[in-house]
Amino acid sequence: MKILIVDDHALFRSGMVHLLQSLSPSPTVVESEDLCSARRLLANHDDIDLVLLDLKLDDAVGVDSLLTLRKQAPEATIVVLSGEQDPAVIRRCIDNGAMGFITKSATHDELLGAIRLIVAGGVYLPRNVMNGSVHARQAGEGSDVALLASLSERQREVLAYLLQGKPNKTISTNMDISQNTVKAHLSAIFRTLGARNRTEAVYFAARAGVPLE
Repeated sequence: MKILIVDDHALFRSGMVHLLQSLSPSPTVVESEDLCSARRLLANHDDIDLVLLDLKLDDAVGVDSLLTLRKQAPEATIVVLSGEQDPAVIRRCIDNGAMGFITKSATHDELLGAIRLIVAGGVYLPRNVMNGSVHARQAGEGSDVALLASLSERQREVLAYLLQGKPNKTISTNMDISQNTVKAHLSAIFRTLGARNRTEAVYFAARAGVPLE
């Protein structure tokens, strides 16, 4: 696996490179200090699997950098790694193609666990931030809860596995159903919740108060 770290703080990048070597197998890690150099690296390394992106760079701030890299490297998984903790910002990142959001306040174990989950096909959102957003939306969450309640028992079971980051094959085995049936359940879940992908479905569940475990 090859990982690109995009962050304007050299000390942070160095620490991340060291931490990522704890993954097994150890990944190849390349570094970029700004959006411009990140684009050059992506152009020269078409085998980058994962991009860890800070939202505040010297030459780009906010979701624009995510949109730029998403357009250039649509096959790469892009995860925002940021000090930002505003649920609205997290939502914008998810809406624009990020497959996860990790805050820089995460512990080493939380960060490694998040990356392992994402690499396995799961979705990671910060529990503390999402829990805060749920409490702030008490008045408007009734419709979200009602939509979740409208899912069938089997669909809720699939959603539970989705929140755990389980791939379709594992869900299929655990539920003793075909992978095509898993896909059909996922399509129904996305349609009911108004989600376009797994990440948005996880965000929806978190907003409605479902524990992200």
